[in-house]
Amino acid sequence: MKKSKYEDIINTIWNEASLKNRMPLGQRAKIFLPFSALTGYEEELSKTLAEEIESMKERTGNIKY
Repeated sequence: MKKSKYEDIINTIWNEASLKNRMPLGQRAKIFLPFSALTGYEEELSKTLAEEIESMKERTGNIKY
């Protein structure tokens, strides 16, 4: 049987104390919040949405409910 390159870590017994001191998921998620892969995407999306709303108002004659 071929030995896996991960054999040394697959059956590792983890220290219970290290598992209890983990950072909460919400806190870990905050680390990545400032990251934006698409620069300018939010602005472009807002602009397109505003244009669509205006176009819909023009087509419907500004119907109020």
